[in-house]
Amino acid sequence: MKIRTNIEPNVPRAVLLLAVFATSVYGVSAPAAAASVQHVAHRGFYEVTLGRNEPSSSIRAVDGRMVAEWAHSCDGWTANQRLAVTMQRSTGRDIESEVNATSFESSDGTSYQFSSKSTISGEVAEEVRGKAERPGRGKPGVATYSVPADLRIELPAETLFPFEHTLAVIAAGEKGNVQESAPYFDGSQPELSPMTASTLILGGARAADKGPGADLGAITDHKWWSVRLAMFANTTSESEPEFEMTQDLQDNGVVRRFVFDYGDFTMVASLVRIEELDRAQCQ
Repeated sequence: MKIRTNIEPNVPRAVLLLAVFATSVYGVSAPAAAASVQHVAHRGFYEVTLGRNEPSSSIRAVDGRMVAEWAHSCDGWTANQRLAVTMQRSTGRDIESEVNATSFESSDGTSYQFSSKSTISGEVAEEVRGKAERPGRGKPGVATYSVPADLRIELPAETLFPFEHTLAVIAAGEKGNVQESAPYFDGSQPELSPMTASTLILGGARAADKGPGADLGAITDHKWWSVRLAMFANTTSESEPEFEMTQDLQDNGVVRRFVFDYGDFTMVASLVRIEELDRAQCQ
């Protein structure tokens, strides 16, 4: 499967879904997951390269960097993400893409604020800004946008925001659950939102010393799961997902590696350095 888009290839869409540390497996309810999972505040630095490349692909090289940060406060979690990538093509001009995204998700799950801007070759591909509110986890809610102006999206019950996704998929892995789906909202691509996120946990937990990213200090001395995520638009009944990716997700919320699937090639973001950030000391 590949990312479906009218911009080829849609690197910004791939990274806007990085809030997918958040997948939509929720073998336990979000409140239970939050109580049992200890997400570590951190800043991760990733090297972005070309992975699998089929003969039909027009991409011959990928060079990029990504920084993803999760910061804790007494009110919730702030995520900041930045990606800059150059894709070299066999014919035509190179594709230069940049994404800057920030969001805040309240600890009680009632509020989610988001802002992101993505460009391709200097032109804005997508810009969104707004907030989502609901009376409690699992309750219906409403997302209102200031960019695009005056846009309002109804969120059905059981919609998951990005951070609670992260906690829930870890909890699902701990329980041995394999597959599930749920409505998902991160603010991007409002014309397709809320999407349905379908998640498959590929086998059991791997030992901390196995796989890439195992030698970056105590913060990576944790077991991890390989998790496959597929996103389906709410506007279609087709079986083809809008987006697919795989991530190596640790039990403390750190992602060692992302693999973005474009069909005839993949783009890989590998963790090369990580910093643990202080958690807020709350009463």
